[in-house]
Amino acid sequence: MTKKLFITGTDTDAGKTFCACALEVALRERGYSVRPFKPVVAGLEPDGRSLDLCLHLMASGLREPESAISACIYEEPVAPHIAAMKTGREITYAALDQGLRRALSGNPDYLITEGAGGWLLPIGGGRTLPDWPGLKDMAVIIVVGMKLGCLNHALLTREAVISRGFRIAGFMAHSASPDLQPYYQENLATLREMMKMPFLGDIRYEPQGNFTEASADLNLDPLLHL
Repeated sequence: MTKKLFITGTDTDAGKTFCACALEVALRERGYSVRPFKPVVAGLEPDGRSLDLCLHLMASGLREPESAISACIYEEPVAPHIAAMKTGREITYAALDQGLRRALSGNPDYLITEGAGGWLLPIGGGRTLPDWPGLKDMAVIIVVGMKLGCLNHALLTREAVISRGFRIAGFMAHSASPDLQPYYQENLATLREMMKMPFLGDIRYEPQGNFTEASADLNLDPLLHL
């Protein structure tokens, strides 16, 4: 049976895609089959590609069109519900369900679903992404962007996830900048004490965006026994 994980972040620039790709590489190196799924994408490159989806395809070793691993793709880099309103293409549960079924059709060992923005991403009509029923049986991984304010953001995200009845698989720390925040280790120690969940790794900044190198920083053991 496929183990389903959902990657969320403490904010938009926490490094969800990089950490998710590192996780995909790490699982594949252990011999597991992996399928990425990013339900909602807003923001394309000038050539019409999504950088996030390209990275997921590379990390998972798939040769498929980007549309095969997403459900709702918008060109403009704005909040997805605004992009949906401007284009007249609503983010519907039916579309998300169809994308999820497609992602699960090959029965991968792991499904790595990545959100957009933070946990309570608006998707229109007063709904947020966690309202989508398809998310309910996914265990949540929180990517903590290690910068000023991360302790509050991480603990608020933890409370919001738990309050909605979701399982939490653990958290990762990630520095998206070469300049580590002051007292990095002290902040990380506080997170490890207060998050009260498995610590999956400290993913440091990679100047070349090499998620294969970053995969070595992960602790997969808690995810292998979900």
